[in-house]
Amino acid sequence: MILDLRAVAAELVAMTFFVIIGCGVACANGASDGETRLVVAFAFGMGILVLAYTVGHHSGGQINCAVTLSLVLGGKVPWYQGIANVLAQLIGSVLGALFLCIMFPCTADMTQTLGTNIIDKDRFGVAPALAGEIFGTLLLCYVVWETAVSPKSTVGQNACIAIGFAVFLAHLLLLPIDGCSINPTRSFGPAIVGSIRGCNPEASTKGMEDLVIMFVGPLIGAALAAALQFPFLKQRTAALQVVPEPPSKVAAPAAPAAPEIIAPEGFKEP
Repeated sequence: MILDLRAVAAELVAMTFFVIIGCGVACANGASDGETRLVVAFAFGMGILVLAYTVGHHSGGQINCAVTLSLVLGGKVPWYQGIANVLAQLIGSVLGALFLCIMFPCTADMTQTLGTNIIDKDRFGVAPALAGEIFGTLLLCYVVWETAVSPKSTVGQNACIAIGFAVFLAHLLLLPIDGCSINPTRSFGPAIVGSIRGCNPEASTKGMEDLVIMFVGPLIGAALAAALQFPFLKQRTAALQVVPEPPSKVAAPAAPAAPEIIAPEGFKEP
């Protein structure tokens, strides 16, 4: 059992940067209408794209404990490495949120909660948010499996582009509902630090209450993506196996007999 500490460090750094980028854009612009939501969705999607390219050769660029869980369940990441990566992601999320406190004091934070995920219970409620988080994470993990993991994928290193745009699409869908998590570790740091900072105690309390959904929904979606891949991966493995042909038991053909020379009629040897 060998733990890849370089991968752990890469996940910590990447998650720290991701929270600063994604939640920082939310703090700077808010996410209250179509225009600002588009900006925030683009920031989260491009943040994942850039960081996955950056640390992918060290850790695979998971930057999401739901993705890590899906890969562990699918047998692509050892369980002990998965646990270490998740712990690093959680620490990175807190560090990123702490840095945002320096960049965005309460008077400058348009969200008042460091971009904490809060369900709009007036329009939607818990069930729609849970369903949305399951679907959004299923979409993300399914794209990861089919572009970055599948042996039949032809996109190579450009899998990061598809993954980044999957995050972008999920945010376009879920930002009005609950701020879009699809990444429990991204939600963890801002919720904890924002609650302690207390710029808006009422909103922070709601964020802490809704944090459960931001874990349960994505983790279910991640497990569903791993289960969805099982029959496909099994089929691919069988298709890639080359069965050698048994050696031929047919005897080698005999050498051709020397041609018989027949003297012409009337020929006599000297």
